[in-house]
Amino acid sequence: MNHLKILLLIFIFYSTQTYSQKFYRVKAKITIKDKNSDGKFNLTKGILYYDINYRKAVYDISFPENAMIVIADTVSYTIKDGKKTKSKSLKEFLDFSLFNLCLTGKLDYYGLKDTPFTISKTEKQDSLVITTWSPPKKLRKKKGVIKVSVKNKKLFGVIIYDVKGNIISKQFFEDYTVVKNLTIPTKIVSFSYFKGKTFTQITEFKNITINEEGNDSFYNYSVN
Repeated sequence: MNHLKILLLIFIFYSTQTYSQKFYRVKAKITIKDKNSDGKFNLTKGILYYDINYRKAVYDISFPENAMIVIADTVSYTIKDGKKTKSKSLKEFLDFSLFNLCLTGKLDYYGLKDTPFTISKTEKQDSLVITTWSPPKKLRKKKGVIKVSVKNKKLFGVIIYDVKGNIISKQFFEDYTVVKNLTIPTKIVSFSYFKGKTFTQITEFKNITINEEGNDSFYNYSVN
């Protein structure tokens, strides 16, 4: 089930819900095309369910095999063929997920205003406004800077660096659409770098539904 682990790459690594909860729930068909460092491709398809109040990201995977993935604040579960596998998760996984940032109105600044990171530099390059966010002094041995670029008042790209200034990952947000007055990118192109290897992923979202009524059994999927 290694392809399921790749789902983690579509989430941002690093709000608090001060934004009006006019938008609280999202459902979308999801397609993930990933290319490993060896050049091999994998394809994953399914449906994503996310509700701010339940604090769970639920993936109903239909291809290449049926499975349920449930990610909560501290644990995640993969359920396949009636068997449940448990692993650790991080609160940041949900807080900085694409749809949590969209629903809470924090996507344009990558949710960083609600963290100890502060703006250290702002510059303009052609049509992009690029903001560099730096970690506080006490975290500089563990965290590097994050560069966030905005184009036409929409999040365009995010680059995360390690403490030595090496790029850990890049993400580009494309093909925005508007659903119930909520602006959402429907395509994310991601590059992750690990031990000299590059992992590429293209994630696409379709049939996006905001604030769906019903289907609580999916949004609050029980792993018991």
